[in-house]
Amino acid sequence: MSQSLFVKGMKQIIPVAAAGIVDGMVFGILARQAGLGVTEAMLFSLLVNAGSSQFAAVGLISQGIVGWPILVSTLLLNARHLLYGLALGPKFRETAPWKLSLMAGTLNDETYALKATYLAAGEKPSLAYFAGASTADYVIWNASTLAGAIFGTVFTQTESWGLDFAFIATFLGFLAVNLVSSYHLKVAGCAAVVACLGFWLGGATVAVIAGTVMAVVMGALSGER
Repeated sequence: MSQSLFVKGMKQIIPVAAAGIVDGMVFGILARQAGLGVTEAMLFSLLVNAGSSQFAAVGLISQGIVGWPILVSTLLLNARHLLYGLALGPKFRETAPWKLSLMAGTLNDETYALKATYLAAGEKPSLAYFAGASTADYVIWNASTLAGAIFGTVFTQTESWGLDFAFIATFLGFLAVNLVSSYHLKVAGCAAVVACLGFWLGGATVAVIAGTVMAVVMGALSGER
């Protein structure tokens, strides 16, 4: 049973993870353009495994900014992962902490989107299913990073190919499939307005945090689901 759920998780994450192939390649390309070697770019994806913070870090490195500014900005940018954990955690109260730690290490935007949808459909919580999804997503992301890092010195104008929009398009896809009620539309609209205001005031990191907080507050204050 566990093996079949593992395979099921791998299969169902593929459409989502495949959308991130371009993202991984773009990250590999940008990492090389920022002066990182193939090994360094790969270690980024192997150890961090969080696309948005990786892009933010490479952007800072390309500007000559290193050290604590990278740590602080990526920490704030990834603060939303705490919300992911809080959303999934109650479903696994009887699971050993070390197993949850392993699952948390592979929890990102793509895998959370699939897992949340899986549970919302009434399926029973399954570590095997989640492990399968996370494994496939991890392999695809790192393979894409490797491809981008290898050919990173060939493509020097990613914007002219429209590749800089790939990461945004992936998240718009996540949003589109989850707008299933007027409540979701209201939350998305308000979060978007606040995020835009945050971007105007303090840039991308502030925008992500402000938009996330707005959505969480609306969810906490409303009894709708």
